Amino acid sequence: MSLVLATDAQKAQRDAVTHAAWGSPLSVPQYQEREARLRAHPWSREGMNTWLWLADDGRVLASCETFHTDSFLRGADGQLTQGDSYAIASVYTEEHLRGRGHATRLMDAVAVELEQVAQRPHSVVLFSDVGAPLYRRSGYVDVPAWDWHLDAADALGGRPVDDGLLETDVAGALARMRRPDVPFFLWPGAAQVDWHLERERIYADLLARPRPRTCGAVVGESTALWTMNARYGELVVLMLDARDASAAEVLLTEARRVAHHAGLKRVVWWEEPTTASLLGGVPGAVRVQRDGSLPMLRPLRPGLPPAPEVPFPRALWV
Repeated sequence: MSLVLATDAQKAQRDAVTHAAWGSPLSVPQYQEREARLRAHPWSREGMNTWLWLADDGRVLASCETFHTDSFLRGADGQLTQGDSYAIASVYTEEHLRGRGHATRLMDAVAVELEQVAQRPHSVVLFSDVGAPLYRRSGYVDVPAWDWHLDAADALGGRPVDDGLLETDVAGALARMRRPDVPFFLWPGAAQVDWHLERERIYADLLARPRPRTCGAVVGESTALWTMNARYGELVVLMLDARDASAAEVLLTEARRVAHHAGLKRVVWWEEPTTASLLGGVPGAVRVQRDGSLPMLRPLRPGLPPAPEVPFPRALWV
């Protein structure tokens, strides 16, 4: 068995196979278009690879994708050192090949490869939809995952936001946000956030859906970025830097309005240690245990803090 990088032709072939897992509600041709457009995005072109785990006769036994993302490790002096982390996505083994350890061997081989190619190795992160046991065997540690839900509504009254954000404002919005005051964290760049917005554009095109009028908002020194998940009818908060509970409520009330006008059902945001205490007081907010997208972390170097101490904003998801 061997690990190889997929050719463009092999990627297209794999898209037809994985449609059954991730394609709905798109048709196979629409799903193939979605995948081609996402791979053509600048963030993907810069740091994405598709990996195949092959049998000795060349048959594909399992596959996955990796995306490079920046991470930061805080030293004893408080200074941050930038490093290389990777997000793993789309781990897939066809049904008739499951139960034979192919995905585990693929994950182990990919981690070894990443350790060798990373100039400043930090970690590998994934967001599991099949539970933790499969990936624990490959050294991943899971993190408890909770969502907050808020129904979309054309809420009236209350303090307005200072401004809505457009796609051209993403880089500036990220620069405004405070970095987590923790020993280790991963942090998305503007291109990675725009990759999420590209997914929004694709689904809006293919499903003839209106797009949200903004991709975020600011109030005072507080900032939120969001995107549409058309597949589930949700406005998903990618990043939330609320300086206090009042600002959190203002930003999420605006998100409710934006979701309502886009014909979406709800606003969803991932709970993080820095925002959890601010969200419980938002009227109508409901905390639910997340079904899928369980964050899991595997160190690529010794000395990283335990996975539960690492924040995972939704913008890191792939």
